[in-house]
Amino acid sequence: MPEEKESILKRIQKLLKMSQENGASENEAMLAAEKAQKLLSEHNLSMSDVKDDTVIEPIEKESFDVERDNWRGWIQSATAKLYFCQMYTSSRMNEKYRQVKVAIFVGRKSNRIVAKSMCDYFINTVIRLADKEFETVPGSKSEINRMKQAFKLGCASRLSKRIKDKWLLLAPDYKGIENPDGLPMVYKNEQKAITDWLKTQGVRIVSKKSNMNIRDRAAYHNGKAAGGGIGLDTQVNNASIRSRMLSR
Repeated sequence: MPEEKESILKRIQKLLKMSQENGASENEAMLAAEKAQKLLSEHNLSMSDVKDDTVIEPIEKESFDVERDNWRGWIQSATAKLYFCQMYTSSRMNEKYRQVKVAIFVGRKSNRIVAKSMCDYFINTVIRLADKEFETVPGSKSEINRMKQAFKLGCASRLSKRIKDKWLLLAPDYKGIENPDGLPMVYKNEQKAITDWLKTQGVRIVSKKSNMNIRDRAAYHNGKAAGGGIGLDTQVNNASIRSRMLSR
C-alpha cells in the first residue's frame, strides 16, 4: 500500500474510533465522523478500505416525531443524503391514539448524529428568519401566518436545492473502471449499504410529489433570497475541538 494512502487510512481509523468512543462528547463524535467522511470522499476510499481493528458501525434506523409541514421534509431529505444517510417519513399512533408523522433516518450512528443535528439547525434557522422577517409587519394573525408559511416554503426550497448542489460537488463524476456509476466509492458503497439494509427490513420507499400552495408570492421570493444566505457548514462546531482534530 502506498505510504500516503496508509497514512490517510490511519487518520480515518483514528477519527472513526473517536466517533464511536463512549467517552467522546456528541460534538467530538460528530466532528470526528464528519472529518472521516470528508477524507473518504476526497481520496475516493470506501469504508471497506478502513480495516485493522476499527469496528464499522452497523446500518440502523432512528425515528423522530416531526411536524407535518412539507418544507421540513425537503430539508431533512437533502441533508440526510449529504451526510451518508437516507430519510423517509411514516406515521405512528401516539399515546392519545392519534396518527403522528415521523421522520426515519437510516444510516450509521455517527452519520445520523451529524445529519439530525444539521437538520435541526437548518429548520430552526428557517423558522428564525421567518419570525424576524415579519416581527414588525402589520396585519392580522392569519395574514401574518399565511405570509410566514410562504416565506418558509421559499426559504426551504432554496436551501434544500443548495444542499443538493453541495452533495453533487462532493460526489463529482468519477470515471473509474470499477465505478461506472459516476459516484466516488464512499458514496456508492454507503448508498448500496443503506439500500440493502432497507431491503432486508422489508422497507419500500415510494417517492411522492409534494404540492406547494403559495399564497403570497412576495413572501415566497423573499424567503428564497433568505435561503440563499444560510450557511451550509456545521454550526455546532466548537473551534477548539476542530483545531485539535485537524492537528491529529
